Amino acid sequence: MHRRRAGALTLLAVALASCASHGPKMVEEGGGAQATGPRVVIAPLNLGVELSSDLEDAVPIAELSLIRSLQRRGARVAVIWTPDAVVLWRGAVASVVPEGSPAKDFRAAAQALEKKLAETQSFDMLLLPSLALRPAKLSGRTVRWDGVQRRLRVEPAENASLPVDAPVFAGEGVVGDSALQGKVSGLSLHLLALRPGRRTLERWGGLDLVYDAAPPRGPGGSEKELEPKLRRVLLDDPLHVDEGVALALDPIWGSLAR
Repeated sequence: MHRRRAGALTLLAVALASCASHGPKMVEEGGGAQATGPRVVIAPLNLGVELSSDLEDAVPIAELSLIRSLQRRGARVAVIWTPDAVVLWRGAVASVVPEGSPAKDFRAAAQALEKKLAETQSFDMLLLPSLALRPAKLSGRTVRWDGVQRRLRVEPAENASLPVDAPVFAGEGVVGDSALQGKVSGLSLHLLALRPGRRTLERWGGLDLVYDAAPPRGPGGSEKELEPKLRRVLLDDPLHVDEGVALALDPIWGSLAR
């Protein structure tokens, strides 16, 4: 056991030394001959931002959509290899003085990361993408947040014979009123964009709902009150994902031309 731990620590030390002396490993995402535009470096999703384990399946879907969206714009895309990105991030965090505000501290660490990366890499933009649940407004069965609207799926009660997302009406164990109550949140993409010598930009774009709604199982619950139920498959509509990515990316991309 001690030998295995010592071996792991040795490998980590080698990785740290390699990253410090030669810069981080970059995974170049081929965009074809048409990719002659700005070089955009992407950090791994949620670098420095905690994400619930329930939502981890959404990460590769959102990352792929972001890469493809950049490639369609002609960008030359590279992703920082995750182990090296973690090393860089830890160094960036250690180099800044905390201000007591998580948002300000995150931006300061991101700016330190950009400066460190620029020592070994040439790029026009560094993107730090993150997924986060955001408060949403529920009106009937329509949910609105971060520039998008999605339909809330409501499952029937256990004794109902109706399919999932059946119309809302009274009887048969289905919620009897469209004026549903309860807290609703949607999954969004946050982009923090750092451009050498220019001001930092950040934007949000709503992706999709990751929770359906189910009637409360306990006694005494109102038929209008709903309980969240995690979807079995996250981000299963690519059009929704691409829409949210474009909402976050379009203003940032447009800034490169100015």
